[in-house]
Amino acid sequence: MIMDDKAEKYLWALRKVNEALIEALKMAIFVLENEEELSKERKKSLTESLKDLVAQCEEIYPEPPTQF
Repeated sequence: MIMDDKAEKYLWALRKVNEALIEALKMAIFVLENEEELSKERKKSLTESLKDLVAQCEEIYPEPPTQF
């Protein structure tokens, strides 16, 4: 089965979003496990990175899907 170009681009974008979310989860786990060892600047940087990722995801998916 050959996918059309639009479907292929959509699936590629979903894969990239999932990869970014997995990295964000890893980062959150790291922060929670090492919170007392991180400087305020590092905590702020990590928080900003996560906020940026959330904002990007919200641009792609402005409202959560209610049905599949």
